[in-house]
Amino acid sequence: MPAKPSTHHIPDEGVRFAPGAPGSVIHAAGAVQVLKDPAGDYEVMGCRPATEYAGDTPLLRVDLRRIDRQP
Repeated sequence: MPAKPSTHHIPDEGVRFAPGAPGSVIHAAGAVQVLKDPAGDYEVMGCRPATEYAGDTPLLRVDLRRIDRQP
């Protein structure tokens, strides 16, 4: 069964993630970081500005799913 995608809202710092790109998620100090990582455990399913949220800090919506590395 494929892994269920998860959505993360991160500060928009101008970095975009291409669909299909591998990445890693880091949870630290109450914040989430999504990093481009060729050996990462996640695959990017989608990436777009999170225009549904208003505020001082623009957000980026990144949809990820865990890569199933089982043989």
